[in-house]
Amino acid sequence: MVKPKVVVTRKQFTEEMERLSKVSNLVIIDTPTPPTSKELKEQIKGATALFAHINDNVSSEIMDAAGQSLKIIAEFGVGYDNVDVNAASERNIAVANTPGVLTETTASFAFTLIQSAARRIAECDRYVRNGKWKFFEPLDLLGYDLSSSTLGIIGFGRIGSYLGKIASNNNMKVIYYNRSTPTETYGAEKVDSLNQLLEKSDIVSIHCPYTAETKNLIAKKELSIMKNNATLINTARGPIVNLDDLYEALSKNRIAYAALDVTDPEPIKKDHPILKLENLTIVPHIASATVETRKKMSKMTVDNIIEGLNSSVPTYCVNTEKIHW
Repeated sequence: MVKPKVVVTRKQFTEEMERLSKVSNLVIIDTPTPPTSKELKEQIKGATALFAHINDNVSSEIMDAAGQSLKIIAEFGVGYDNVDVNAASERNIAVANTPGVLTETTASFAFTLIQSAARRIAECDRYVRNGKWKFFEPLDLLGYDLSSSTLGIIGFGRIGSYLGKIASNNNMKVIYYNRSTPTETYGAEKVDSLNQLLEKSDIVSIHCPYTAETKNLIAKKELSIMKNNATLINTARGPIVNLDDLYEALSKNRIAYAALDVTDPEPIKKDHPILKLENLTIVPHIASATVETRKKMSKMTVDNIIEGLNSSVPTYCVNTEKIHW
């Protein structure tokens, strides 16, 4: 019996790849850089399943290159904006993700960025490395106490609400803006509008999904509404924040600080002027990057694929109502 072909677009945990290899003809694209569209089209021919990553633009053309054999696209992550879900649904292809598994890790990392920004950790590190630390200066490199600050959270789903819990436990006042009221708020206060959140917050942390509606959700107008001493945190998706407008706001001290785990484009171009600013912490999309969490994500992605190979709609399918198996 011929095993179904499964394509994995990046190197993954060995034990999970061994699980997949037992039930499939496994193809792992283990190259120094993510596969180009052309390379992926070539590799995916005849595949039944695709183990995809955020770098992969899984378009209708990629799906058609696979042919009618393609049944499942399993995304390594909770976000799946890199997959054309509508095109997949039209082709009766299930799209699955890994919700819940990275909630605590990502929320904790967002709080780490909040702490880092409040105490100017990255800036202080550069200060020492550049030989500027000559003696103790009582009024130099001052930060601020989180316990006297208001955290505004945009998007109060799993990750946003868990961040609210962490912040509340650290004596911060927490407000949030969300379309719906969550079942658990951990004492956070809901505000009526995004503008109201921006006006009231000392720190704004983004946790909404990336959609057509949230593209450039934080741009020149929104940045002008924020307090001059405010900090912006983004661990969601890069395009939610207009990077050029953020550079202008930071360089002109319209807001005080920003900490970014994601950018648009990603990775950020090395010559972007924002990288020269001191009032910025920027890291390479590592909010979920712990051994434990990434292993759980890998296992869940493989589970989704194996369910699909067994002709069962994956447990974490995001387009269940639009496919017919």
